[in-house]
Amino acid sequence: MWGTLFGFAGMATTRLTLTLVSVAIWLLSRPGGWAVLAIAALVGVKLLPAR
Repeated sequence: MWGTLFGFAGMATTRLTLTLVSVAIWLLSRPGGWAVLAIAALVGVKLLPAR
């Protein structure tokens, strides 16, 4: 049972990762897309909880 659950979770994670990589590559090929990625990275770092 747990193997099936982890298998589905792994597939979902892989699809999400590939989708995010595809969007990042697409943005880098667009004019000004690197700025969108930079802002997203800065916002992500700012929203991470500090320990």
